[in-house]
Amino acid sequence: MSRLTVRGIYSTALVKLLQDEGFTIVNPTRSQAERFGITLRGEADAELIDSSADRSCVEVRGLREVVESVLAVLQKSFNDLIILRSELSEDLMRARVGFPNEAKLRLDELRSTVAYTVPYHHYCRAGGEGLSSMVSIAEDLVEKGVVPAEEMSRSFREQVCKISPRMGSLVKIIHVKPNGRRLVLGPGKTVWRGEGKARIMRRIAGFGVYDGLGVKKSPGDYAVTEVSKLQPWIKTSYYSISGELKGRYYNISTPISLYPDHIHYFDLEVDIVVKPNSEPEVIDADALEKAVQENRISEDLKKKALRIAEEVVSKQP
Repeated sequence: MSRLTVRGIYSTALVKLLQDEGFTIVNPTRSQAERFGITLRGEADAELIDSSADRSCVEVRGLREVVESVLAVLQKSFNDLIILRSELSEDLMRARVGFPNEAKLRLDELRSTVAYTVPYHHYCRAGGEGLSSMVSIAEDLVEKGVVPAEEMSRSFREQVCKISPRMGSLVKIIHVKPNGRRLVLGPGKTVWRGEGKARIMRRIAGFGVYDGLGVKKSPGDYAVTEVSKLQPWIKTSYYSISGELKGRYYNISTPISLYPDHIHYFDLEVDIVVKPNSEPEVIDADALEKAVQENRISEDLKKKALRIAEEVVSKQP
């Protein structure tokens, strides 16, 4: 069977998954050798490593047929998987894969069959070095017998549910398109916070037209973005310098990651726009269909995105 090397914050869960699917893991890290009894070394047919561009992504690269086999397993295992980009060069292939939060929770389950795993392990690992260190410390305390696993899991879950930016802190919004394009909005200022919730205000510079709304953009305008942890949409309201509402924009996405200094999600293309005194309008459904046709997202994820869009239209939260 094909030989793989696996590295990065998702490695334990991915080794478990790929071994179960018949792949041979080579060149193990120390923890992989201890957890799985892997000793084989040598040239790999492909490797999976963390993406340097985004901690919610991994890169799969190597022989084309092996990379394609790995991608097929990942798509089968994670309904919300997003294949952001793939490049071919003769017999070689490189692909970047995004793990939205439902996939991260499934990865948590896989990892927990091998070692003690705190709730939201991969959610926190993807959130930056601070949260990642918190995970390592918590799991180490359990593995050393200092804290019972059940007690740590309860406490850790409570802490993660409370994570949100501090009042007045600056926050970036990281918006990843299915084609791999990564947009960073802001930073904006946190003007309200709750447990797992926040409102971020951004000042608008320059002229133009608000995408989707077709409303003129003017210097002094501002946008207020409302987010809730793991909510599958993000709402942005645009105002003039005098506070007059110019329109609202609901972006349908994978469940949102809300961290102390940034917000992260994978965009699912379809959006809802609401102009003042107008009915809500669903836009860009064709772009969502295109993402399915290009094999970037699954048919199930498309249907889910459209269902969420319908709910947002009916409720306009």
